[in-house]
This record gives sequence, C-alpha cells and structure tokens, in this order.
Amino acid sequence: MRPSTLFRPLGAAAVAVALLALAPVGAGAAPDGRPGKPTPRPTVTASPTPTASPRPTSSPTTSPSPTPPPTTSTPPVVRGGSVSPSTITAGQLANQTIHLSAPAPAGGLWLWLSVSDVVYTDFVGSYLVVPEGRSSFTFPARFTAGVSGPTSITVSASAPGQGYVPAGKVTVVPPDPAVQGVKDLRFDQRVVLEGATVTGTVELTAPAAAGGVNVDLWSNSSYGGVRVAVPPLVVVPAGATTASFTVPVWGDGVPNEGNPGAYLGTSRDSAPVAAVPVSTFAVGPGFVRIGGTVDHVVGLGDVAGPDGARVALSIDLPGVTVPAYVDVPPGSPGAVFPVTGAADLDPSRFGTLTATWNGRTTTVTVYPG
Repeated sequence: MRPSTLFRPLGAAAVAVALLALAPVGAGAAPDGRPGKPTPRPTVTASPTPTASPRPTSSPTTSPSPTPPPTTSTPPVVRGGSVSPSTITAGQLANQTIHLSAPAPAGGLWLWLSVSDVVYTDFVGSYLVVPEGRSSFTFPARFTAGVSGPTSITVSASAPGQGYVPAGKVTVVPPDPAVQGVKDLRFDQRVVLEGATVTGTVELTAPAAAGGVNVDLWSNSSYGGVRVAVPPLVVVPAGATTASFTVPVWGDGVPNEGNPGAYLGTSRDSAPVAAVPVSTFAVGPGFVRIGGTVDHVVGLGDVAGPDGARVALSIDLPGVTVPAYVDVPPGSPGAVFPVTGAADLDPSRFGTLTATWNGRTTTVTVYPG
C-alpha cells in the first residue's frame, strides 16, 4: 500500500477533530463542554449568517450624550401700555394698547385692570383677555367726562402672578361750553312705584363728534332711600344730540325722590324722579329746610284712575306751610308737592304732616333742618 493512500483518510479525520476543538459550544453541549444532545442543523440554501447582537447606539468606550433639560418658558407679564390720543376732550373715545413681555399662551392671557374711574370700569371692565399669540392688545376705552379742568387718569394692569403696573395714561380736558355740553336730562315719569322703570334722555347742545360722546350719569340720591339706578355713562352716537336709557327706581318704603344728574365737562343738568311704596297710601319724606323748600311725595299705593285723584294736605308745625291739596295725575301712582320752612323756624320743634284721600289718612313727622 502506498503511503499516500494510508494517510489520506487519517488527514481528514485530524482536520475534523481540529475543527470541533475550535468551534464554540452549542446549545446542545453539556455543561463541561462535551457534546450533549445534538441540535438539529437548520436547512439553508446558502451559508448561514451568524446572528449578531444588536448594535449599541453609542460606542462602549464613549459616554452617552446627556438628555437636555426640559424647556421652561417664563409666563408673559404686562410690560406697559399707552392711551391714544394721550390727551382727549371730555367724552371723546380713545384707544388703549397693553404690551406683554411675550405672546399670550394657548387660550389667551387674563389681565386685571385697576383705575379710579367708574366710567372706564363700566365701559372696559375690570379684566380682559389678550388673544392667544398676541404680545400686545388694543381696545377702545372711555373715561370720565364730568371734569372741571385737565384731569390725569392712569390705568394699571396685572397678569397672573404679577403686581399692578402702569398700562396707560390719559389727560381729560373739559370741552368749551360754547361748543359742547349737556343741554337737558329728562325722564318720562315724575312718580313711579318702587321697583318700576323709567326712561331717561340726555340731550347735548350740539351733535356728537366722530366716535360719539359719553356723558357721565350719577344717581345723586338725597334725603332717603330713593335711588334712580342710572348707569355710569351714556353714549350719544356720532352726529346725534340725544341718547336714552331705561333704569329701575328703588325705594325704602317711604315716599321720596332721587335727583340723578348728567355731566359733561363743566356743564350739567339734573331731573328728579320720585318713588312711592306699592299698595300703601303714604306721604314723605318728613324733612323741611329752614328758610327753604323741600319736595314731598304722596303715594296712593297704586296708579290713579282715568280722572286722577285729589289728596288733602295739612301740617301742625308753625312756620311750615303746605298746599291745601295736591292733584295726582291720571295714571300716576302719586304726586309731588312743596313743603316750605320759614327763615325763623325753630329747629328744635317738629310737627305732623297729614294727607287724606278717599276716606283714608296717612301722616309723617316733619323735622326742620
């Protein structure tokens, strides 16, 4: 036998042993590295590709990049504002702009407003919302009109978590009375039942300028609890001379009157409205000025019939005079009459005012003052 024939198979066996020695222990190997139960070899059509572990996202020798901290945005705050024009004629419409430090967030930004002007607060409000994404906001504004000279008004604003800061300043000057002013204030009823409404009308001396003219209104309640609940302002439209409003009249169960007024610059006018209690025949208020006259009111408790009503009057206080009677107009719940005190009326004395109607009598004690 030739040597080459003898060693050829031995060479192949040696190679196989060497390959087994170099191969890693498979899943079917025993713990000591010896072959265990053989693992079936998968059938492939090409040389199998070893399954590799997932590739790390960064080099094992390099520290991973730090995660950036979350972004925190500072909430916007008020950074000031302005009023345009900065000087206005009393009653003139203006525009105010408020500036923020950053755009308003989603849903808008609430701002609170502070100013010593009831007209501004009634017209603009005590707060507003800056629309989302806006870093400034412009809106119309009106200011008090009943000024006798140049008057400076500052509006302050505050965002959540912020104190009030100035957000606009305006100077209001009275109009020339020869050019514009209040000509008349009137109401459609002189006497009403408590809780009823009246319609008032303000009339100017000249047509209102562009933007309209706001006139201040005040209830000016006096000598008791009657209050004509007028709003802080009424706006006369551009080109018009009048503006009307409807308001309730409140009382405290005693016939009396209020004396609301309208104001524009140095011009003004007032108109009294009386209120009487419902379902009660009564007279009041029971006060007389020494050397002067005070209007008193008698109420029927309901509206008079189509012929009206006549109420007899008398008083037992020396130095005080009243008419013998007062006529209540048809459809009215009461009437107004004067009570006059003499100049030498003794302030320490008091008397009784008596009203008689339809077989009924009511009284009130009258005190000088």
